[in-house]
Amino acid sequence: MASNQKVSEALEHIEKAEKSLKTSFFKWTPDFDSAAHEYEKAAVCYKNAKSPADARKMYIKAADCHRNCQALFHCAKDYEQAANISKDLKKYDECVDLIRKAAFMYREHGAPDTAAITLEKAAKTMETVNTNVAVDLYMEAADIVMVDERLRQAVDSLSKASRLLVRNRDFQKALEVMKKELDMYVELEQEGKIHKCIAIQILIHLHRGDWVAADQAHKTAMGYIGYAQSEVSLLLQELIEAYDQQDPDKASELLYNPYFTHLDNDYVKLARTLRVPGYGGGGAGGGGGGGEQQEEEDEYAGGLC
Repeated sequence: MASNQKVSEALEHIEKAEKSLKTSFFKWTPDFDSAAHEYEKAAVCYKNAKSPADARKMYIKAADCHRNCQALFHCAKDYEQAANISKDLKKYDECVDLIRKAAFMYREHGAPDTAAITLEKAAKTMETVNTNVAVDLYMEAADIVMVDERLRQAVDSLSKASRLLVRNRDFQKALEVMKKELDMYVELEQEGKIHKCIAIQILIHLHRGDWVAADQAHKTAMGYIGYAQSEVSLLLQELIEAYDQQDPDKASELLYNPYFTHLDNDYVKLARTLRVPGYGGGGAGGGGGGGEQQEEEDEYAGGLC
């Protein structure tokens, strides 16, 4: 009974909204502001009536009205409300589309931080649904704040994107993103982050069977702040040598070093599944060719923690 009453209230608000949008001889322009507020009230009524799909439609109508009267912040909020409903309904494509519209409106309003945060929240949701879409959203968030020179916020988004790319074993793209990360960490003088980024790049190169690229990355890193004197530098030098000398026992010992085991879980698994070429056997450091062809069999089973 209460549900029917709320639907009736929603219909009343819709009628008022439509009336506000009508023009006449004495009213030349639609009253978008009043219509937007009526549609928002209708959306709340539909939500209370447990009719989320109708509530979503009302929020979109309200957003469109706010956009027509240049109330861009309120437009973005209504798109975001509609996106949240789509997420609850597991209509993820619609959710992402609406979130992108919301982010665009936040940016047009002059709130790039809010736009980036909105995209990041959606990316977090999509991590368990579609990692490729999640990567795109993190990259879009980074692009928005990079324009405004908010490097710390931008590099945080990039690091989340590169982690997912490693999870997907899209190593080429991961390296491209990590190059941008590394440049930002250097500019921000974040020594620990620089060393971590180099370590992960070297692990990726070795996973691809590219000892030369790993060695080159290590040598190039000698010019970065504090790297040459760090324990990380020595650890990575020994790992590269173990790989080159096809010494799985030494590689395994190094890959179980606390430095690797305390990385993010996706990188722990990256270290765990590294194979030294030329030798059989399981576990970190053992195995055959060490290139990308074997990696699909690993499935990142388990971790070192």
